[in-house]
Parts: sequence; structure tokens; C-alpha cells
Amino acid sequence: MNLSALSKTDLEQIHQASLRVLSEVGILIDDLEACTMLFDHGAINADGRLHLPAILVENSLAQCPRQVVLEGRGNQITLGSGDMHVHNLGGARDVFDWRSGKLTPAGVQDVAESTCLMDALDNVSSITPLYTPRDVPAELMVLAMFNHTLRHTMKPINGPGVRNSKEVRLLAEMARVVFGDQPKITLGASPVSPLNFQGDIAQTILEIARQGLPFGPLPCPNVGATAPMSLAGALVLQNAEVLACIVLAQLVYSGLPTVYCGRLSVLNMRSGAPIWGNPEVGIASAGTVQIGHFYGLPVNVYGLTDSGFSADMQSGYERAINAIVPALAGADELSGVGEMAGGIYSCNAQIVVDNDIYGMIRHIQRGFLVNEDSLAVDVIQHAMNSSRNFMAEPHTRRYLRSGELWQGKLGVPETTWEQWFTTGKPDVMDRAQAEADKILQTHVVPPLNNEQTRALDEIMETALVELADFEN
Repeated sequence: MNLSALSKTDLEQIHQASLRVLSEVGILIDDLEACTMLFDHGAINADGRLHLPAILVENSLAQCPRQVVLEGRGNQITLGSGDMHVHNLGGARDVFDWRSGKLTPAGVQDVAESTCLMDALDNVSSITPLYTPRDVPAELMVLAMFNHTLRHTMKPINGPGVRNSKEVRLLAEMARVVFGDQPKITLGASPVSPLNFQGDIAQTILEIARQGLPFGPLPCPNVGATAPMSLAGALVLQNAEVLACIVLAQLVYSGLPTVYCGRLSVLNMRSGAPIWGNPEVGIASAGTVQIGHFYGLPVNVYGLTDSGFSADMQSGYERAINAIVPALAGADELSGVGEMAGGIYSCNAQIVVDNDIYGMIRHIQRGFLVNEDSLAVDVIQHAMNSSRNFMAEPHTRRYLRSGELWQGKLGVPETTWEQWFTTGKPDVMDRAQAEADKILQTHVVPPLNNEQTRALDEIMETALVELADFEN
């Protein structure tokens, strides 16, 4: 199954418009090293912005590999191979207690627990640090997220969004402790829309490239505020920002593995707050997938998103719609497991529900088999000549066991209203919370060895001073 939001002509127009934005409008950038490199490759300074020639952009795109491999302690995944992979929301501020309905500030234990839970879930391919722990100094927050994720999963890791070059160096050092000299973990960095690469962002991108880490540019424009109100115009702006990131990275490391990322969101023009549940989020993500694939790059976009503050019916249909649209467009990687309230908070029950939703989406993507056996003409004839009961046919048992029908973990097991009522009218979130509790009681992630643990502890001990000095 596939879905196309954009035609080939549309994609070529978006590409050419993006090149025009970079060459005719330009980017705001003030980093001396980055500016010097860009000048050496034909960029021009005019009107306080650097204008990037189309040939530089297209040459940089040509240097990017077509696939990106991510490795964990236990397995690896390949983005761009044709398979869809899934990871979670990153950087939630609070933890939502499903039972009490209360929010509490996230801590490092919540990072560890959520990572362990997702390590056990079959539809989560890689893990991003879910929470920004508020029980550590602000300077250490990004490193603490990464530290406790490293220790509690065997799956590939997407690093947290980094804020400066020192964080990049420290995170790379931590990754080498666990994964060796050439760690394959992605790091993301976000320019400020529209087209603003001032401050630390340019140097952060350059440092990711110097460290040789797979790179995920993460522009986050808002339709109608920091990007045009038209979806086509917003995609052009987002694309121009991604392309500028790619140029900077490829000038330092030609051939750096790069994931084309898009985080375009819609703004509520009355309140000024992002709207995550609108179907335009899914449509924009599908368009982003097609643009990235137009360049031959693996693509990571929003998946499960919603606008609500509770795990209710609205949340369910918004999440499912916004995930399945880019999935059917061929996304290589979708985010959103555990996302609640636009990424403000998360909870274990939502993580388990989202794992089930992505299981359904994978099942839909696979479609079904059509061949002589599955067409079942002989089976139909046999049934009609005997009991007319297909439950008695060996063909039925064989296809049931083959996974022809979806069998999730959270479906309602009761067969009548009376059974459901007498068992306390359980909600899907109740079932998910019970499943999460069970997993956390039984799932064990092999620990790092003593040498690795000591090395990570030493990095964390010295990082506070180094980062405080760097920021001052």
C-alpha cells in the first residue's frame, strides 16, 4: 500500500523553490568557521544573510549516503532499506500518572524506567531519551538523559537534541564507551525557523560532522507563524532549512550519514499554541517523506501526535490518523511513542498503547497475500460440499497461525457486555498500565560492564564543570 501527497511535478517545484530560497533569500548565520567554509564554496553575503548557490546544495545532497545504519548493544536497524522503524517522543517534561491523573516532574529514574519498558516492546525499533530529568543540574540534563538511556536498552539509540558543540563532544565520548570507536547513534540539531543559524547551532552541526555521528537536521517551523500558512510554502521553508543543515555537515564530513527529518507543525492562530492533532500534521509528514525520498535520503517524521491532554477517544483517532498517513507514504522512521499533550508529558500506559497502534499500522502496511492457495477456490468448494463451515477447514487454522489477522495485546477479551461490565468495565489504558507494570517487573536489560559504567560515571562527574565553563 502507498500514498502520495505530492506528484513528481510538485516535488520538483518544491525543490526548485527551496533552492531559490537559499540562493535569493539566504540564511542568517554568524559563526566565523561556518561562514568561511560557505564563502569558500561560493556563498555570498548580502542584506545581512548568506546566500547559498544551488550547485553547492546539490553537490552536498549527492554526497549523502542512501542508507543510515543505527546500532545498539543488541541489534541494528537500517534506515532507507524499505522497512519502517519506530521510536518514541523525546524530551517530555513531566510524567503523567494514569491512575491518579496527576503530573510530576520527570527525573532520571523515569528515563531509566521508560527506556527499559520500550526495550521490551516489539514495535519500538530504536529509543530516544523520553524525559528531560529535572532532578539534575540544567547543564547536565542532556547528558543525563543519554546516560540513563545507554544503560537500560539493547536497542539502537537516537541521541537527544543537542544545544552546543561541547555537548556533542561529551555525548560522542559517552557513545564510544559503549559502542566503540565509530558509534552509530543519531544526533539532532535544530535551527530556529525561519532560516536562523545564529548562535551555537552552526557550530553544533559542524561538531556532529567532526565526530562522524549520523546526523538528523531537526527544523521545527510552525505553519502560519515561523513558516508560510500554505502547506506547500511551509514545506519549502522546512526543506530549505534541512538543505542548509546538510550543506554545513557535508562541508566538514563528505558522506556523513544523514537522515532527512521534518517536524512541521500547525499553529492555532487564536491561541498561538501548536495543534498536534490536525490531519495537516499527517499530510505534512507524508509530504516530507516524499521530499526526502526525492533526494534519495531516509526520512524521519512525526507519527503519533494528538492535541488532547487525556488518553481519550480524540487522542486515539488523532494519533492513528497522523501516524498511518506518513506510514503509507513510505516513512523510514516514525516518532511519537508515548507522546501526550504535544510532547509535554508521557506515561507508561500510553507507551504500551502506542506500541499496539504501531503494530496495527505495520500490519496494514504488509497487506495480504494473493496466490493460488490464498484465493482458496478449492477450500470454498470443499466447504460447500460438506459442512459449509470454514472453521473446520485446515486452511483456516493455517492462515490464523500465519498472522493473516491482527492480534494485538490490548484488545477486549470479554465476548459480551455483561462480561465486560462485571469485570469492572476496564479501559484500554487500564489494560496497558497492567501490561507496563508486568513488563517492568520481569524484563531485564543486560547491564554495562564495570569498565563502561566507571567511564560513564567519570564523564558525568567532569561534565558539569566543563559545560558550565563552556556556557559562561
